[in-house]
Amino acid sequence: MEIKKHYKLHKNGKNWCAMALAVAAVSAGLVLGNMNVKADTPTDNVPVVKTTNPTTGDANAELASQEKAAQAKDNGNYGYLDSAQVVNNNDLHVSGWQATNQAAGKDNRYLVAYDSTTNTELGRTSVTENVARPDVAKAYPDVVNAKDSGYQATMNNLDWSKVKSVDDQIHIVSRYSDAANGEGNHVDNWSQPINLDKGNYAYLDNFGVKDNQLQVSGWNATNKALGKANHYVILYDRTAGHEITRVKVEPTVRPDVAKAYSQVINAKDSGFNTAFSLAGIDLNHELQIISRYSDAANGDGNYVSYWYAPQKFAPANTSNQGSLDSFNLSNGQLIVSGWHATDYSQVENNHYLILFDNTNKTQVKSIKVTNVARPDVAKAYPTVATAGQSGFNANFGTVNLISGHSYSLVSRYSTLDGGNGDNGQSKTTDYWFNPVTLDQQASYVDSFTKTDKGYNVKGWMVSDQSINKPNAYLILLNDGQEIARTKVELTDRPDVAKVYPSIYNSQKSGFNGEFKVDPTKANGNLKVIMQFAGDDANQNYSDQYSQDYPTNAGNFDNIHVTASQVTLSGWHASSQTANKPYEWLIVLDNNGQELYRQEITDKGLGRNDVQNVYPYIEGANKSGFQIVIPTQENMLHKVVKIINRLTDDPAGNGNYIDIVSGPVSILSGAQTEGRKTTTYNDNGQIVAVYNDAEVISQLPELPTGCEITALTMMLR
Repeated sequence: MEIKKHYKLHKNGKNWCAMALAVAAVSAGLVLGNMNVKADTPTDNVPVVKTTNPTTGDANAELASQEKAAQAKDNGNYGYLDSAQVVNNNDLHVSGWQATNQAAGKDNRYLVAYDSTTNTELGRTSVTENVARPDVAKAYPDVVNAKDSGYQATMNNLDWSKVKSVDDQIHIVSRYSDAANGEGNHVDNWSQPINLDKGNYAYLDNFGVKDNQLQVSGWNATNKALGKANHYVILYDRTAGHEITRVKVEPTVRPDVAKAYSQVINAKDSGFNTAFSLAGIDLNHELQIISRYSDAANGDGNYVSYWYAPQKFAPANTSNQGSLDSFNLSNGQLIVSGWHATDYSQVENNHYLILFDNTNKTQVKSIKVTNVARPDVAKAYPTVATAGQSGFNANFGTVNLISGHSYSLVSRYSTLDGGNGDNGQSKTTDYWFNPVTLDQQASYVDSFTKTDKGYNVKGWMVSDQSINKPNAYLILLNDGQEIARTKVELTDRPDVAKVYPSIYNSQKSGFNGEFKVDPTKANGNLKVIMQFAGDDANQNYSDQYSQDYPTNAGNFDNIHVTASQVTLSGWHASSQTANKPYEWLIVLDNNGQELYRQEITDKGLGRNDVQNVYPYIEGANKSGFQIVIPTQENMLHKVVKIINRLTDDPAGNGNYIDIVSGPVSILSGAQTEGRKTTTYNDNGQIVAVYNDAEVISQLPELPTGCEITALTMMLR
């Protein structure tokens, strides 16, 4: 506060003297003159400082005599407050002077801070050390105490809670009293009203999302908070233009603010630290914090507010991208990998993976994950700031799955650290990957071979049904009828797991089973069932079927027909060759009528190629044959079928097993000899004849193109 001095001549009796008038630069509220004011009762502990100019005995008598003589000359009460400022956020440092002959006999000097607006004393301080003021003595030579009328003190026991407003009229009263507590008979000099700093100072240290809350901390220091004991922090939606919520805060100590703003009374206790629930908050909106001091318990009434700069928490890029690279159930546990890139993760910095049952519409399990580097994603999405650290690799462990159900993996970024990231108040950004339905199965028989006691089968089988059907069986069918079964323990097949990672437990899919079979029962088409079953394999099961394994197989690799002979070669392998040492070739016409038969003597030829395809048929490696038969008259020009027969009868009948060729033409169809073409049907009957004879003339009465051949000439 700037205080200016002016001097005005004042006539006292016959003498003119210079009287100092003080005018505040910012106020015309100076109050001077003889004003006796009784202050509030002081506190018991009044600070007392040793007086530097003590007087005793004759000296007191001499001073009293001087004052009495001076009173006859000047009985005025003069004073001025040179300066007054708040220091240490609570104390008033004041300096000034008061000169008056009325102070005679009033040896107790006080400074009183008084609120004239509320008529309340704020506090008083004893002045125990006078300050020499030769300037005042020069201006008031007839005032005995003028030369020692100065004071300088720090008033550190003020009760600012009694002030109702920064605009209250607060005066400094300089007092001489005959009472030790400053009461009794006294003479006062009232200063002009002092001016408090009216600035509103504030700073927001933190305004961000953490631990599923909108956390706020900062400070607001202002003398305008005087008389306003309720401190509120208000969350305001600037985009929507309305208050969201408010919270009353307790002050926190801010020594740094107190040091920077020592003239502000509440600076030391200007700090705040609070948090808001995220419920009902739209992070895409601009949000603003308001610090408010109010005289009302609800934060309304009379108040002073500070509006901090608005802030938007949603990212500039609001895209949401993701991909599921792997959904792996191959070892019975769910292992997933992929990426989820969105800049919302800068605010929602807790990453969860959730397994959701779409069929039951329930969550199965959730886990919190730590992101891993994905430079490929960063390259693909350069405008997404977080893309480079968007990857995940996670193991859900053993999860409770149900075969046939549809499941989705959900990647979630959340403000909440706990659970699945959603407590109804948290902010989340989800990415739902494509659903996976647990209805897959696959199988393969790597080998099916003959053993001394039956058959050995090796291969692998996988099925999502094995989730609740853990027992693996192999069942052997003969022409659709079960003839054997065996339970197997599945073994590791990493090759299968690599191809079918999303099928449950595909890592444990290998089998090696033995069927003990009566050879007489394995006489048709064999087939292997690969079955996953529950405790009751007759009711709760899931089957997969192998290819057919015929026990009787063969082929005519080569058939060459001439007018005189038919040359044939091929193979015939059968598991029913026991006690069938004879091999015959039989020719049938189109109606099944036998035309010819002949025993095959060139047999048992090596056929490793057949063995490779039919390893389960004993003797397949020596199943080859070849034969030449004459072209019989009764088979000429017909379509026939040829039988290779294995039998126990030397004549080719008895107990036998056959393979039958497809249709074989014995010079059937169109047969040309010279210029004559004769066409035979499958039964050897002529159905057409074409004679390509030489043209010898053209009849004039016939159209061109109707030539006469030798045959037509003869007929004419």
